[in-house]
Parts: sequence; C-alpha cells; structure tokens
Amino acid sequence: MKFFAAAAALCTLVAAAPLAPWEVMAPPPDGTQFYQLQTKSATAAVSGQWVALKTGSTTYSLAAQQTAATKFFVNKYAPTNTFAVHNADDTRQLALQGPNGVLLSLVDATNPTTDTIPKGTLMEWATFTMDNNVLFVKDGSTLANRTFVAVKGSGSDYSLALYDGKYTVDEAARIFLLTIFKVPAQLRRPFPLSRSTS
Repeated sequence: MKFFAAAAALCTLVAAAPLAPWEVMAPPPDGTQFYQLQTKSATAAVSGQWVALKTGSTTYSLAAQQTAATKFFVNKYAPTNTFAVHNADDTRQLALQGPNGVLLSLVDATNPTTDTIPKGTLMEWATFTMDNNVLFVKDGSTLANRTFVAVKGSGSDYSLALYDGKYTVDEAARIFLLTIFKVPAQLRRPFPLSRSTS
C-alpha cells in the first residue's frame, strides 16, 4: 500500500480501554447474542461481503459466503459508551492497528494491553459503536471523514482498515460501511465459527 502523503501520528488513537473491565466469561455463556458484519458499498466488488478471519491470519478480510463470516459478541465499556467486539471468547478482540493513523487494519488481538502494542504502532480496541446497526469507532478523534475501507491485496483478497479520510491512499482502497447482523439463536451453536478456511 503506497501513501501519497506524509503520515501523521494521531495522538488520540494511542489510548485504549483497560484489558477487561467486565466479568471474564471465556467462552461466552449460552444465550449470548452473536453478530456478523457485512459490507455495504457503492463498489460492487466489496459490497455484500462478510467479515472473516482466515485460518492462521490475524488480519480480517472479506468472504463472499455468510457461512465463512466470523461470529462476534460484545461487551460494553460504560465510561466511554463504546464496545469491545470479541471473537470466540473475551480474550480475543477486534482491534485497529497500524504504523500511522492513515490506515488502521482490522485485526484479531489476544489480550491487548498498552504494554503489548508493538513499538512504532498505533493500536486501539474497545472503541467501537453500534449505532443504527452500523459498526464504527468513537475514540476521541476529530477527523470527520473517517470510514472503513477494503484494501486490495494479492488476487481477489481484500483486507479491512479504518481510513482517516484525510490523506490520499492507493486507489485499491474501497470505501464501505460495516453493517451489523444479529445471528439467529438456532445458528449460535456450535460456537465458535471464528475462522474461515477460504
């Protein structure tokens, strides 16, 4: 991915919520509501796709079939009115990570803490919102044009990232929304279907 502007560090993106200010419950108990995430975009190639985590990967990508989609559950972090989005159990969280604030990749992080953020990397978690069935981020940033994007990789693969909306990025980045779908009760178990093999 080439950037056509100097990268600017966003101080507001470094902070994240404490490890687990909720009751530890790995794996989640029966009756927990699960969600899957689907894209909505003006670009047909990335619209109607499902957020999935391929076996052996820590970076989320897109899958055409809902059966490959990761099932998530959430914990609310009351002080900021945001959510931690978990995959499989509450030790694994959806996080945003990158070398600068221009693109923050959507990654699977295990027990993230401020002490485990790789040097020279911005990372945040438990900063997600779910307003109007759309997943977004509330982390104190004043940037008004942020959006999720699908970044073209090799072949037909796309990785997912939060784009700051300010600096120019490669045209391979396609803008989309992440819509939230509740997983019906009859499809919640067996759990987890946390990784795609496609």
